Amino acid sequence: MTIALALLTSCSFGEDENQIRVTVVEDGESRINPVGTRLNYASATMRAAIAKGLVGLDERGRVVPALAARWIVTDDGLSYIFRLYEAKWDDGRQVTAERVARLLRERFAELGRSRLANDVEIIDEVVSMTGRVVEIRLKSPHPNFLQLLAQPEMGLFRAGHGAGPMRLLSEANGIMLNRFDEPSQDETEENEEEQDRWVSLHSESAAKAISRFTLGQANLVIGGKFHHLPLLDEAGVDSGNIQLDPVAGMFGFLFTRADGFWAVPENREILAMAINRPALLTSFPSVTAWQARQKIIPEALDVEGINARPDWAAMTMNARIDFARNHVTNWKASEGNIKALAVTLPDAVGADILFLRVRSDLRRVGLELVKASADNPANAILIDEITPYNSPQWFLSRLTCAQTPICLNDADTKIAEADAATNLEIKARLYAEAEEMLVQHYNYIPIAVPIRWSIARPGQRGFAVNPRGWHPLNPLIGIPIS
Repeated sequence: MTIALALLTSCSFGEDENQIRVTVVEDGESRINPVGTRLNYASATMRAAIAKGLVGLDERGRVVPALAARWIVTDDGLSYIFRLYEAKWDDGRQVTAERVARLLRERFAELGRSRLANDVEIIDEVVSMTGRVVEIRLKSPHPNFLQLLAQPEMGLFRAGHGAGPMRLLSEANGIMLNRFDEPSQDETEENEEEQDRWVSLHSESAAKAISRFTLGQANLVIGGKFHHLPLLDEAGVDSGNIQLDPVAGMFGFLFTRADGFWAVPENREILAMAINRPALLTSFPSVTAWQARQKIIPEALDVEGINARPDWAAMTMNARIDFARNHVTNWKASEGNIKALAVTLPDAVGADILFLRVRSDLRRVGLELVKASADNPANAILIDEITPYNSPQWFLSRLTCAQTPICLNDADTKIAEADAATNLEIKARLYAEAEEMLVQHYNYIPIAVPIRWSIARPGQRGFAVNPRGWHPLNPLIGIPIS
């Protein structure tokens, strides 16, 4: 933190709820570019601010109108019909259904190379019906389709022009945005007040972002993950300012290469059994309620009558250790030594804590864990993703043969049947049956629910924790999305 503090000046700004400085935590490329398909969090935040889609997400993660004023869904769930607002792009041209339909078709094709690639496959056709009506037809029902459409990647640009809710004011000293539809007539007192409403957006490492907040140079820090948590303690951030989003998603080890001992599902199960999840999760003092996971799909989405929990779920931790140790001992006696499990983790203090905890757990049963390197490729990678919508399909699609080489063809077949099913009860049951298969296959070892944190002082206008882990800029200065 000392280096980060030295890089920042010590000046701070006054409290003005119409002038908000936001810093996004980014581990890699910090450049903010809202164009393209592989957007980092900062770029997605900017795109959502200047390029509406048909719908969007508010500060509580709820789907709200954007370009579309209202919509209906047909009884079979296969058609979504949207009526557009009277609106203009930021070059003054009228927003029309024909142009929106064309842009949506182009965007859905582009997103086939993005994090939403699996999700957009469900879209069959997009048509414009009148001057202000657009219809999207699906291949099968998708109860959470509006949440998918509200993702920031779904924001539309026409020849580089968005339709708000904000506009770019300046890029000279970071991104600065204000209200999209301000009047252009002679300045009035009201216009001057509008000009004073703006949000600045920066993208920096976790250390710098936290330092900005502690020095009073940022109102809000968003985009924090588990491996940044120790920095909050080191910086002495007030626990009342740390905000945790109640997100769902995947946090665990995904096998990408399996040979020797690790090629056998029953042996990968030993990894799942050996991890002491409560001890691991309580190693991060900034988080008091990090939830463990033993199965793939959250319990809230379970189907009655199907129990996908692993066979060892009811065992005590000591019983699991004894079973795992005996299994490993017997394997070594018959097959010889076991090569260490190589894993890929973020390069951060929090990830080091996770590594040391899991290594200790594995050593307790006679196994070894190492960090992957050029000379020792990874057997498994850490997945840390949040779901954009609540559906079993999102979780299972990440474990198919199209996504990872360590997969199960029978589960793929079951998932494909579920994807194509038009009856929602049958669809849910097929997904649950596929989860049963994959839980026993152990190509993915769940550890916990992902962590997403922000730093915001209590009462920050336009900010709220939410299950989507999404924090739009426009509510921060009282600008509605539509």
